[in-house]
Amino acid sequence: MGRSKIGSFGTDFDSPNWLSLDPCGILCVTFSFSLHVFAVVAIILTCLSNSLPAKIIFGACYVPAALMALWSLFMATTTDPGAVPMGARPLPSNLASESDSVVTERDPSRGGLRRRRGIRRCRKCNDNYKPARAHHDSVTGRCVVKMDHYCPWVGNAVGIMNHKFFILFILYTFLSAILSGVLILIKIIRCKYYSPQVDSTPAGCGLDPTNTGVLFALVVITIMFFCFTCCMLLEQSEAVSTNMSKIARMKTRAGLVGAGEYAPVATEFNEVFGTPGPTWRWLVPTPVRFPEWAADNVLGYDWDACYPCAPYQEPADTDGDSMSSGTSGRSGVSSRVSVEGGDGQLIDSSVTALGPPRDVEAGGNLTTLDQEPLEQELLMEDRSEQSAVKKRSPPSLT
Repeated sequence: MGRSKIGSFGTDFDSPNWLSLDPCGILCVTFSFSLHVFAVVAIILTCLSNSLPAKIIFGACYVPAALMALWSLFMATTTDPGAVPMGARPLPSNLASESDSVVTERDPSRGGLRRRRGIRRCRKCNDNYKPARAHHDSVTGRCVVKMDHYCPWVGNAVGIMNHKFFILFILYTFLSAILSGVLILIKIIRCKYYSPQVDSTPAGCGLDPTNTGVLFALVVITIMFFCFTCCMLLEQSEAVSTNMSKIARMKTRAGLVGAGEYAPVATEFNEVFGTPGPTWRWLVPTPVRFPEWAADNVLGYDWDACYPCAPYQEPADTDGDSMSSGTSGRSGVSSRVSVEGGDGQLIDSSVTALGPPRDVEAGGNLTTLDQEPLEQELLMEDRSEQSAVKKRSPPSLT
């Protein structure tokens, strides 16, 4: 769907309140919320009658778990996942090296590929600066720092600032499913539904057609929630332990980037939860707060409200540096090469892999490139993005 805005809500650069307006995402979020509410009502109608243990478990455990799941869902849906703001610029400590990098990208005017010297930019975000660990999300239309994936069940991209809420949502949904299963088992054992020969029906165990249908739906939802969230928790445990997003792990394993390209910026805290741990704060869906000394490095860009709301322009002298010896004109700073895919993502990181300096656009002179290997890289990126979009309709489990 891309960037959109209705009133003060949206994913556009000037939207004060973050909310993805993708119809598929809105439908799936509504469905997620409705299933939790239905499970609560179904348990009250079918599992609590004349059973003190069931009432205690429901009030002391199930209701808090369901409320925490809904709170986490709300936070995951309405929190900016880490979208790069318009006007963002490289960190001052990285400006020199990033300005000396060589970017390979598509040439919209001439077709094919071209190489230029300069910082990473995303053409789908109006050539806005793109930090090294950011990836463009085609649904929200924004580059998201440490993007893990787009999840229709929370209606949002999962990135550095809301990854915690996504994990807590599936964790508390998992606990709700377990507790729901326990309440169903208490009902079955007390009423002896497993035995075809019962002399008398205990109080509260009668099943009319309506209650039977509600109980059956509750069983189906419980099993579905349990299986889905169990698989997701196992998958997300790797993101917590490695401090790397799913996209970063996939690209690293495929050899598209070096092992250190998407590495965490520090080991003193967990980047998913924002603090060292584990601690009790990890279990509460409150906003992520990184240590002040590391916040800018985690996000990978410098931004202030006073910056112009326009793509950052590099200093004029960075474009004229010489590349005659395979290194930049600045002494001691080696040139880096990045390959920008169909969504503006960077793949390669070594200038020597791209051939001699004559292939680089310097001073406005664009030369012919050996495009076959680069086209294969970009084609793979395009197919990956198209596949991700197709999987969203009809909605499927994240």
